[in-house]
Order: sequence, then C-alpha cells, then structure tokens
Amino acid sequence: MRVLLINPDSSVVSKSWAYRKFCAPIAPLGLAYLSAVLEKDGFEVAVYDQFALKTGDDALLRKIASFKPEVIGAAALTTVVPDIKRMISRIRAENADVTIILGHIHATCFPSDMLGDGMADIVVRGEGEDTLLEVCRNIRCGKSWRETPGISYNDDGAVVDNPDRPLRGDLDSLPLPAWHLFDADLYKEAPLVAINRSRAFPIIASRGCKYRCYYCSQDKVYPRMRFRDLEKVADEMEYFADTLRVGYFGFSDAYFPWNEDSGLRFCRIITRRGLHKKVRWCTETRVDKVTPRLLRAMKEAGAHLIMYGIEVGSREVLERLNKHTTLEQARFAVRETAKAGIFSQGLFILGLPGETPATCRQTIDFAKELNCDIVKFNLAVPYPGSRFFEEHGKNLIRESPEKFTSWADWTHLGGGLVYAPQGMSGDTLRHFQRKGMMEYYARPGVIIKNLARGTITLRNLILGGAWLLFIFLFGSLKKTKRIFLKRS
Repeated sequence: MRVLLINPDSSVVSKSWAYRKFCAPIAPLGLAYLSAVLEKDGFEVAVYDQFALKTGDDALLRKIASFKPEVIGAAALTTVVPDIKRMISRIRAENADVTIILGHIHATCFPSDMLGDGMADIVVRGEGEDTLLEVCRNIRCGKSWRETPGISYNDDGAVVDNPDRPLRGDLDSLPLPAWHLFDADLYKEAPLVAINRSRAFPIIASRGCKYRCYYCSQDKVYPRMRFRDLEKVADEMEYFADTLRVGYFGFSDAYFPWNEDSGLRFCRIITRRGLHKKVRWCTETRVDKVTPRLLRAMKEAGAHLIMYGIEVGSREVLERLNKHTTLEQARFAVRETAKAGIFSQGLFILGLPGETPATCRQTIDFAKELNCDIVKFNLAVPYPGSRFFEEHGKNLIRESPEKFTSWADWTHLGGGLVYAPQGMSGDTLRHFQRKGMMEYYARPGVIIKNLARGTITLRNLILGGAWLLFIFLFGSLKKTKRIFLKRS
C-alpha cells in the first residue's frame, strides 16, 4: 500500500523576501520518523516537502497522480491551516477515494476544525508513529480503523475523539529517520548561521520538556520527557554523515544538553569517535544549563551554535512566563559561550501579556547588551496548546470567530496580528520589532563581525540593510498617515 506524506507550503512565509533570501527550510523530522516506521512495516512511502520545494498545488497534484497513494498524510501547524484547507480541497476534487490524515499540534488541539467540511478523514492526535501505523495497517487489511487509540474522526456529522494513546516509552526503539526519501540538497543553505553548502538535518536526543513555559505548547504533543541513549544519537549522526554526507546536525529538543553531566557525556562520545572532525552541530538550550566546562567541551566536540530562549529584558515580564531563569543567567550564558568560541543566538519575544512600550524597549536594550551573534525578535502569538492560548487565545476566538475559521492572522507574517497586550497595538509591536532589528544589526561592530565570519556577504548586507530600512520607513509612513487621517 502506498502512503504519501506532505509537509505543506506556507504561502505567507514563501512570500517573505527576507525568508527567501536569508533563511532555509528545516527538514521535517516528524515526517522522516513516520516514514521510517511505515517503511519498516512494508508500506511504500513517498515524502513531498512542498515547503522546501517551494512548489504550488499543481506540482503536488502531479506527484499524487504519478504515485497514486491510498493514504495521504500531512502536518497541520496553525500557521499553515489556510494553505492546508486549500490544498486538501484540490486533492479531494481529483482523488475522491484517497484517505486523508492530518496530524501535528493544530490537529491535536482542534480535531473538529480539521475534520470539518470534509477536510480530513482522520486526525492523529499527539505523538504520531504508533497511531498512524495502526491506522494504515487496518486500511491495508481492509479492517476498520475506528477503534484506534489517539485518533479523531467524523461519524455522521459528530466528531468522535477516541481515548489518547499512551506515549511510546522507548525512543530508541524507533527506526532511524527515513532521510533517504528526501532531497538532502534542499537543506543546505542557512547563511545567517554560517551554514553554506553543507547538508543539514535535525536530530533529537529527547522528546518533551519538564518545564511549562507560558507561551509554549510542546507538552500538548509530548506531555512528559523521554530520553534517548546518547550513544545511539551519535550512531545516527555517524550513519548519516557517512551515507548521505550530512555535515551539520541541529538538535530539535526542547533543550539539549539537559544538564552538565549529559552534555559532557555526549561530547566525550563525539570526540572519542572522531565525529567532531566530520560534522558540526547546533542546539537550543536554557541559559541555566551551561557551564564554562561544558561549553569548552561542546566547542571541542564540534558545537557551532547555541540558541538561547532569553525571551525578554524585563525581570517582571520574565517572572510571569514560568520559565525559571533570570537575566543574570542569560548574561552569564552568552558571555561564557563567546569565551568558548561558539556562536550564540538570542531568541526574544515582544508583546507578551503585561508588556508596555517600556518593557519592549528593555528587551531591545538587553539584546544589545548581551551582543549575541544572531538575534530574533518574534512577536507574541498565543499558539494553541499553550497557557497563553488558554488565557487569551480562546477569548480572541469568541470575539473574532473569523480568525478561528481561517487562522490566516495567526502568523504575524501575514499582515495581521492576532494579539497585542492591553494599551498596545499591532502597529506598535511591529514598530518595536523593526526598530530592534535595525538597532541591533546596523551597529558597525556587528556588521564587521558578520562580514569577517562569513555569516553574511557584502551583497546580502546591502540587500538586507535596504530591506530593513524600507520596512522601517514604510511602517513609519503608514503610522504618520493614520495619525494625519485621524486628526483631519
């Protein structure tokens, strides 16, 4: 039986000039694991990464026509729901008999939304490997899949939510991700983090997170934390470095290393095998998890970049996020990371509940003080599954139900902004986002550093600077026009 798994395109992101120029798609690790589990059981599997290929629905339909799958599965994140609805409508028009299955965080949180109007036949909630395998086995054998744990489906107009499936206890029992089904050359350019012409794939050492940060929805899919054997993680890196010539791995854990001991053990494994001579790697971890000793070991083991979720520059706002970190810990982590010779990326959020123009200003100033190699200023979005959504997103849906039916405004890249704290507007938050980027990257020291390291070329510097200046001035002109019209 043939199964096609799709990573849908995001029309909003694909239209972003900055994304197309400076960012790179990340290979969908979830689909690679699902594919591996299905292949191991004898299914013929194909993967279509529409997001990385940057192709429209016509090309996807041609792929479906040539592969002729009995089952189509797709990953449903909140930000691509409008694209999924359009895509499935076209698939249905030409493939009436195919079974369509949706999974991932949005489908887990809103199965009824994904089952409405004949979109999906089945929603897989939570962790997908075992559930999708059981559904596909039943379809292959001509049996009913309706009793499968962990699914939702439509029964004569009523949505049925079967009991949740228990989490897989042993992550090491999963087969290696089926990266051979992907075009590895689609994932090798990320100039902002100095990845050039090197195949880069994600990897995990764990699933889940023991923390419950206010804005995060990870525990909706992975409600408890489970760990892999670090020797097997190294096995995976070595295997794909040798077979697919992968030169870069990015850890997709909520945070890794988990502590100093786990990090030192992993680094010893990598250096003992000589893997640090074959590959580089990056990870995201918490500012309270690193020590000078660990960072030195990570550098020796090939660590190239550490991403830190610093979030804000206001102590008061940070305390409300349930993150259990401090600004002092962020200062220490970034400073010691630089001493160890590892790149750092600071991840910040503007517009969280309780924020004011003053706290947004504090965040920008704190980012400049830390002086990470790379920064991102994201705008706060109450994504489904997070406590942020429970407290604010549900009210927004009641007030503006059209946002719930389309979800088009749930990515601030699309022009809309679904949430702004009391006393602030979306325009104000966008102004701070533009201002933060301009102030950070336009500093002479930052420009010289990035040119010297090769993280940006002179051509891209000019283009990027012109783009930032344009959006900054354009945003200011729009604001001035609105003020003038309001007063006239």
